Amino acid sequence: MTAGPGPSLAVVLVNYRRTDDTLACIASVQRSSFTHVRIYVVDNSPDESLGAAMHRTCPGIPVLHAGRNLGFAAGNNLGMRRALEDGCDAILLLNNDTEIDAGALEALMAALDGEPSAGIVGGKILYHASPERIWFAGGFFDIHAGSGGHTGIGETDHGQYDTRRECTFVTGCCLLIRRSVMERIGLLDESFFAYLEDVDYCARARAAGYRIIYEPLARVYHKVSATASWDSPLYLYFNCRNRILLLKKHATLMAVLPHLPQLLLYYARQMTRMAVKYRDRDGAQAVWMGIVDGLSGRTGELGAGRMDVLGPGRRRS
Repeated sequence: MTAGPGPSLAVVLVNYRRTDDTLACIASVQRSSFTHVRIYVVDNSPDESLGAAMHRTCPGIPVLHAGRNLGFAAGNNLGMRRALEDGCDAILLLNNDTEIDAGALEALMAALDGEPSAGIVGGKILYHASPERIWFAGGFFDIHAGSGGHTGIGETDHGQYDTRRECTFVTGCCLLIRRSVMERIGLLDESFFAYLEDVDYCARARAAGYRIIYEPLARVYHKVSATASWDSPLYLYFNCRNRILLLKKHATLMAVLPHLPQLLLYYARQMTRMAVKYRDRDGAQAVWMGIVDGLSGRTGELGAGRMDVLGPGRRRS
């Protein structure tokens, strides 16, 4: 697909060793009823197998080879910079482990055009394996409490969240950004590497006066946890660390104090679950390292922190 008359949309996908998922995602975008779109793929994989596969199945789509794992934030930024240089009016960050309805892009762009004060729009995200179940129907996050979640997660979709509305944040799984937002507040904060960078970006956009909109007509199907499983050391480390980074970046001490018992309980619960309930030494170590690195501001190159020393964790059924 190439840009045509009217607003141009860039779709940025970041791949890390999941060629089949990326190709399936691209195919769903190519079936879209919205035709003024360019696709950019950033490959964080150490080899170039994705590029060879794409050359056979979808030539013409640029593949930006990072040569290493840049993480979600820096990987997307690489694609976003290229799309902005090419003059795109809006950029959709789309997880490569998703597939979208044919009308999803059109619904997202219609919401962005129909809400002049909106800077970011996201869609309704359903479980790929159980498309009748909701994974995301708008996000809520208290930046001072360091806690939030997905509206409707796990519920059967009966149309109960089928009204367009404003929300606190949109997940980076499907996050449409107006060009003016990027020009005003910049791109994703690479110090997060992965997880909660979407909450940070939406908080920055809201602080700049933009609204965050949930559009239920844009349906996305997510292969949840295809990249990092819940309770893996990778997930635990970045969530525990980045939650603290969010608080340090956006909240004041006086605003955090009322929520301090809740925060301490959260981290104590995470540590107890890993160390006592599951006897997962790697998981407990990941929680502890996340706390220490969050408090000290140790993020490392491109926010990767101590990812290279995280253990594999204990397998749980």
